[in-house]
Parts: sequence; structure tokens; C-alpha cells
Amino acid sequence: MEKVIPMEVRSSKAFGYNLGIKLIRGAYMNEERELASAQGTESPVWDSLEETHKCYNTNLEHIIRSMKPVDKVFVASHNTDTCDLAMGLSEELELKELDCVRFGQLKGFSD
Repeated sequence: MEKVIPMEVRSSKAFGYNLGIKLIRGAYMNEERELASAQGTESPVWDSLEETHKCYNTNLEHIIRSMKPVDKVFVASHNTDTCDLAMGLSEELELKELDCVRFGQLKGFSD
């Protein structure tokens, strides 16, 4: 899981295409674990919420710090610390005016 995002960032640079990532923090941890167990496969989700947050934020920071002005990342998260991280990095790296970092959330789960 931790290798996919860096590989995508490297690929976009190596092959010269615009990077576009919709980074979603999963909401179906229990269902994913049950399905993996029923299929006899390894769970595709982290064991704890803390690990999930760390992975998401690490990947988000890697994406934003690696962005070219034409790249886009869509931050799909309800987590305020994550949104603060993305906004802070976008200001620090002067990406805010380029509209490279966008935000959205799903309504209806627990809102």
C-alpha cells in the first residue's frame, strides 16, 4: 500500500504525464477485513486507525511535495488534521493559487 503512490508519482515524471490522484481515506475497514478473512487473503486495510491516518497523511504529503503546476490531487477526507496538512503544504509550496489541491467529502455516512 505504501509503495503505490510513490510509484505513480515517479511514473508521471518519467513518462511526462500530468498526475491526477483522488486520495480517499477508506470507510469500510470492518467489511474489508471480513471479506479478506472469508476469502483466505490478507486484509487490505491497516490494523488501526492511527496506521490509516499515518499512511494517508504520508502519501498526501509525498504527492503535494512532488507536484508540478499542472498536477492535481483531490483530498477526500473528513479528517481536519489531514485538511490542515494539505492546506498548509499548498500554501508553503505556493500551489494554492494554481488550484492543484482540491477538497471534497462524502455526505451521509455519519453526518
